[in-house]
Amino acid sequence: MTSARILVVDDEIDISTILTLALRRAGYEVTTAADGLEAIAEIHREAPDLILLDVMMPRADGLETLRRIREHGPSAHVPVIMLTARAALADKMHGFERGADDYVAKPFEPAEVLARVQVLLRRSADTRVVSPLLSVLGDWFTAERMAQLGRDLEAAREIQERLLPPVPARVAGFEAGAMLRSSTVVGGDFFDIIPMGDRIGVAVGDVSGKGIPAALLMVMVRTLLREIARSLGEPAPVLAALNRSLCRDMPPSMFVTLVLAVLDEAAPGRVVLASGGHPDPLIVRAAGAGAVAGLGDAAGTVLGVFDDSLFQHATLELGRGDALVLLTDGILEAQEASGQRPGVRAVLPLLERERDRPPPALARALCEDVLRRGGSRIQDDMTVFVLKRS
Repeated sequence: MTSARILVVDDEIDISTILTLALRRAGYEVTTAADGLEAIAEIHREAPDLILLDVMMPRADGLETLRRIREHGPSAHVPVIMLTARAALADKMHGFERGADDYVAKPFEPAEVLARVQVLLRRSADTRVVSPLLSVLGDWFTAERMAQLGRDLEAAREIQERLLPPVPARVAGFEAGAMLRSSTVVGGDFFDIIPMGDRIGVAVGDVSGKGIPAALLMVMVRTLLREIARSLGEPAPVLAALNRSLCRDMPPSMFVTLVLAVLDEAAPGRVVLASGGHPDPLIVRAAGAGAVAGLGDAAGTVLGVFDDSLFQHATLELGRGDALVLLTDGILEAQEASGQRPGVRAVLPLLERERDRPPPALARALCEDVLRRGGSRIQDDMTVFVLKRS
């Protein structure tokens, strides 16, 4: 039973009684007033959750009462349904201009009034949840300020896109292709191509959360990763050093997952990988052996949580036509339209079917497949980086 309190204001006793009985049967608490002045006095004692207000009344009519309701702070945003025998459009417009939320013309069916009451009370409940957040913003929350926020976010998106490196057709002897799709204007996924002495590192990372906090932290992670990897040649020590830095500088409620693959053009087909809590890379064999996942002991813990975490690396040998697919959980954990999350078993058949595609097309196909299965909705940031030995 609902405990919403409703004030019925009408000088016609029959109508007031009918409304009171119908509302009480529906579980509402009801008080009544016979005219506008009584209503204002009742509202000043305690503001109700909703007001049913007749227009034609003695002493203070409905429109004058409505004006005074809106001028009184505690009742300024209380939903008001006007009750009137005057159903002309001009009369309704006068009411809406004074702040009415809805109109019901007399004679009416009590069921119709109840339906309108329920709708406005639900809307009012939603507003009460949001209003404290908007009050914190204060004068900042204006159309002009929100337009500025939109422009700032668009600029942030462009900056974030420019931070992503251009992906050349070949990286250290491998064909390469990548795709990143954010679920919001800015996001926490990233990929990078990093010089590591005479070798090249390819990183794919995912900062926990979404939106602006994840995007800001992503920039910090990418900057630290580049600085650390420049002086270290193996992926496991890079992740260990990065983890220590993040444990020192990162908010305690956030973390990072990352996989780093190190390529050496002098050793064709060899890839040395280390992972910090990241989804396992997928290997697509050209010889028809299917697609497989797994790094075994090289799958370490997430970054930025435990400063003494240990990381190991694994070495893969890719034959001609084999592909290595690095991706984030936005690909593997996407929810389908049916509500199921099939995980890697939904990705492997596509990789096997499309293994002959060049890396850019394969990366794009993976993202498009997630969108197709999820009803064209991006639920999480999605990143794919494909390396293929030719």
